[in-house]
Amino acid sequence: MPPDEVKPVSTEAAKPEAQPAPAPAAAAPQPLDEFDPMGWEIPLICKDCGKNFKVPYRHFQAGVVFHCPHCHGSFVPKVTMHRTVHEVFENFYAKRRRDREEFARTGGDEAAFRRKQQRDLEEFHKLLDELARAMRPAGKMVKPRGIAAMFT
Repeated sequence: MPPDEVKPVSTEAAKPEAQPAPAPAAAAPQPLDEFDPMGWEIPLICKDCGKNFKVPYRHFQAGVVFHCPHCHGSFVPKVTMHRTVHEVFENFYAKRRRDREEFARTGGDEAAFRRKQQRDLEEFHKLLDELARAMRPAGKMVKPRGIAAMFT
């Protein structure tokens, strides 16, 4: 076809196809099994800015560098921190699994069992928050300067 000739454009081709609406941003997917460590998260408090953030349990090891999503400060767990967090998680989920297996074996009031499980989970999250406040990672702590230093 010579360059002078222009091919007519089809009106059907010019119409944009209907695109499906993007799915709303969903929360982090929940694991199918609550005992799967791939879904566990550890709350941490940044040593530089003091804000909370979470890291996956499977990556929480001594010497691994995490970065605060707020200020990009580094957070490096020490061996004692790793050992403490590991014991807390493993003990909690082992007890939870034993309780669930015992309930399945003996039966009983399911509503009461679920309430107990929920209370235990809330206590576990409180313990994790306390650990996050108590843990001091490796590295230099940033001291507040200026007027902020007066309020610490």
